[in-house]
Amino acid sequence: MITCGGRDAGKSIFEIDFDRQGETSRNGFRERHGLLVHGGGERVVQRIAHTDAARQELERTVRTADVLVRRLGITRYPPELSRVVGYRPDGRAPYLVATRRGGPLSALGDRLPLEAGQLWAVVDGILTVLRQLNDLRLVHRDIRPETLWWDGTTVQLADFGLTLDEGEPRGAAAGTDPWRSPEQAKGQGRADCRDDVYSAGAVIFHLATGEEATTAADMRDRVRWLDSSQRKLLEGVFTDEARQRVSGYALRLRRDTDAGRSTGPGPGTFRPPRLAEVEQQARQHFHELRARQHAFSRQQHRPAYPQPPAAPPRVRPLGPAERRRVVVLSVTLAAALLGVLIAVLALV
Repeated sequence: MITCGGRDAGKSIFEIDFDRQGETSRNGFRERHGLLVHGGGERVVQRIAHTDAARQELERTVRTADVLVRRLGITRYPPELSRVVGYRPDGRAPYLVATRRGGPLSALGDRLPLEAGQLWAVVDGILTVLRQLNDLRLVHRDIRPETLWWDGTTVQLADFGLTLDEGEPRGAAAGTDPWRSPEQAKGQGRADCRDDVYSAGAVIFHLATGEEATTAADMRDRVRWLDSSQRKLLEGVFTDEARQRVSGYALRLRRDTDAGRSTGPGPGTFRPPRLAEVEQQARQHFHELRARQHAFSRQQHRPAYPQPPAAPPRVRPLGPAERRRVVVLSVTLAAALLGVLIAVLALV
């Protein structure tokens, strides 16, 4: 029997039929896998924190789990995201219980590179995970083969201990090499959903080649040697900054187009675009317009070409009548000045 619930929450008791292979230790946690009795037969894991770092990660996972349930609701909770079904945050051994599907992708190491059929099935699942995170505006920051689980039909993302809302400060370096993006390694700026695109791309490359990712610059070169479908999918993924990177929606569109799945009106499985997709398209359109505006402003403020000096105005010569008027006026002024001078001398 497992008793779960927070300090201010009601307690819930449920039964787990744990596997017989016992406990495993990973990243400061002791983990036990089992089957949730009377819970529809869901596979779950109990993660027991026994280090301070693990306790902090458990608390962050629980906070994210609360956000997920509030935003999604239980009935609309997607199978692509692991769900915390209970937790006990206090005591000597705080723990949580979360759903799991199948086994981690890291267990496929001996079978890499995957054959095409299974590879693209897993890739579709990873892209669905990215779409779910984009819709929720969450940045997982720890996508890697150990946190992506696969049961043969669905890829599920687990371990939300590093998750941030998009736009929150990254704060410090996060994630695990070689899967994390360059901006996560620096820990600067604000979290972006495209942080996870880099990590997902590194996992896809690993599954397709059996090789691990290296630096971003090196990965851009290595992608060129993949087959056409894989190369088209991963182009623009391994950039040095998130703002230069393609979005998860763009990867989904590329994959659907390459697989011949309908993405617009006409024959096929058309669906109206989701609100988050429309918002993403509007944001991209806004950024394009702003870039054009900046380019136009720079064009307007460029120094003008030097203009040649203006030619001096031409003086029109005076005619005979005009010369006579000038002479008469000059004589009259001279006579007036002479009269004034004589009057001044007489007074003296």
